[in-house]
Amino acid sequence: MSRISSIKCAKCGKEYHEENVPANDGCGGRIDFNFDLEALKEIFTKQELFQRKSGLWKYFELMPLRSRRNIVTLGEGNTPYLQSKRLAEEWGMKNLFLKNEIFNPSGSFKDRPICVGVSRALEDGAKTVSAASSGNAAAAMSSYAARAGLQSVVFVPEDAPSGKLIHLRTLGAKVFRVSKVQEGVDPTTTLLRAACAEFGWTPTPSFGPFNCFQFEGTKSLGYEIAEQSDWNLPDWILFPTGSGGLMAGTMKGLWEFKQMGLIDKIPRPVVVQPEGCSPIVRAFNDSQDPLNITPWDSNETVAGGLADPFPWDGDAALKYLDLTSGVAVAVSDDAIEDALVALGKFEGIFAEPSGVAALAGLRELVSQGVIGPSDNIVVPITGSGFKDLATPDRLTPGVPVIPPETSELKKALAEY
Repeated sequence: MSRISSIKCAKCGKEYHEENVPANDGCGGRIDFNFDLEALKEIFTKQELFQRKSGLWKYFELMPLRSRRNIVTLGEGNTPYLQSKRLAEEWGMKNLFLKNEIFNPSGSFKDRPICVGVSRALEDGAKTVSAASSGNAAAAMSSYAARAGLQSVVFVPEDAPSGKLIHLRTLGAKVFRVSKVQEGVDPTTTLLRAACAEFGWTPTPSFGPFNCFQFEGTKSLGYEIAEQSDWNLPDWILFPTGSGGLMAGTMKGLWEFKQMGLIDKIPRPVVVQPEGCSPIVRAFNDSQDPLNITPWDSNETVAGGLADPFPWDGDAALKYLDLTSGVAVAVSDDAIEDALVALGKFEGIFAEPSGVAALAGLRELVSQGVIGPSDNIVVPITGSGFKDLATPDRLTPGVPVIPPETSELKKALAEY
C-alpha cells in the first residue's frame, strides 16, 4: 500500500506518481508530497514511536524513500531538548526550551533535509550531487555524499570564507568559486541549474524547489519537539529564517502529527530574519502573493547563513504563518551578536550568528508584549559556532600572555 496520497507541484500544479517524480520539474516551484495520514495513523501511535530507535529515520514512513536499504545516515536527529535556566532567568522568562541542532553530524539542522535528499539520490541511481552554498547545506551534502560514495560538487560565492571551503574540501567535495556577472542574480544557483541540466547531476541544496525530497526531512524537527516535550506542545516556536525551509518543514511535520491525532494543537510559529535580508518578513507584512515574493536587494548581515535574497521556500513559510496565526520579525545584527554571546555565557552553547537569530527575535517580541514571559517557548539553535569563528573572536576579549607567576595572574585577572 502506498504511503503517499498525492504528489503535486505547488506552483504549476503538475501531478506525479511515486515512480516518476523528479527532484524538481523546472518551473521554479516545489513538488509537495501529501502522505496518507489516515492510514499512517494506524502505524504512528505514541506507543510505537516510544519503542522505535531514536533519530530521524524512526519516521521512515513519512519520508519520500522507497526502501530502508537506501538510507544514508550519520546519526542525524534526536538532538538535545534543553530547558533554559540561566539565560531564561537573565531574560525574565519562565518556560524557555532550546532544541540544540548543533549536535547533528555536520553541525547544523541542514543534516535533516540533506540526508533525505542524498538518500533519495542514491536510491534513484545518481552518481553526483550538487549544491550552491558555502555554508551548512554544502557541508551537509558533502558529508552524506561521502558516506554514500557519491561525488559532491559545490558552487560557492567568489568571496566565500576560506575556513568553510577547507571543510568542504576535506569532505572530498569538488568546490568552485563562481564570480558574479550581474547584480541581483545569484551566480551559484545559475550555474547549479545549468550544470545539473547538462551533466545529469542531482541538485541537492536545501531549497525545496531544487529538490523536493529533502524538504520532507525537516519535518523530523517538528516530530521530535512533539515527542521530547512529552506531547505538551509549546505556545511558540521561533525559527531563524533564510529561505523558509526550516520553518515550513517543521510546521508541516507538526501539522501531520495533528492530522494523525498525536497532538491537539499547533504552536504559533515566528519567522525571524536579519534586518539586512528579510524578504519573508516584508512579504508577510505587505501581504504579498506567496508565489511572487519580492526578492531582497542585498544580503548584508552578520548572519550569513540567513542571507537568502530570494526565499525559495517562502511560499510554504507564508502558508504556515497564515494557517497558524504566526508572526514575522526582523532583528538587527547587534541583537543577533548579543544573543550569540549570551547563549554561550549563560547556557554553554557555542553557536553561529545564523543559529541564534531566533533568540534575538524572542527578546524583541517579549519587549513588544507579543510573547509573554510565562509563555512556553521553543527556540532551535541551528548551527555551530565553529561555522563562523570570526564573529565570536571579534565579540569576546582577547587572550593575554603572562609569565608563570601568580602576581602577574592577579594583575591580568583585574584587567579582564
